[in-house]
Amino acid sequence: MAAHKFKPGDLVQFHRRFDDRRSASGVYTVVRSLPAGEDGQVQYQVKSEQEPHARIALEHHIFPALPPSGS
Repeated sequence: MAAHKFKPGDLVQFHRRFDDRRSASGVYTVVRSLPAGEDGQVQYQVKSEQEPHARIALEHHIFPALPPSGS
């Protein structure tokens, strides 16, 4: 079983090459970790404040969001 890199509450962003033009840009919050798929890829449910629904993200599609400047 693959270990999850992110935990609920973590802030993440999509790598540009995996960003879906229909998705909100910017920061997403990890809602929960999901079981790895049949291919072994770790996945998460993520949510943006700019969208009414959550999305599924593969771990290699996201990276930690940087804290705002001045933090």
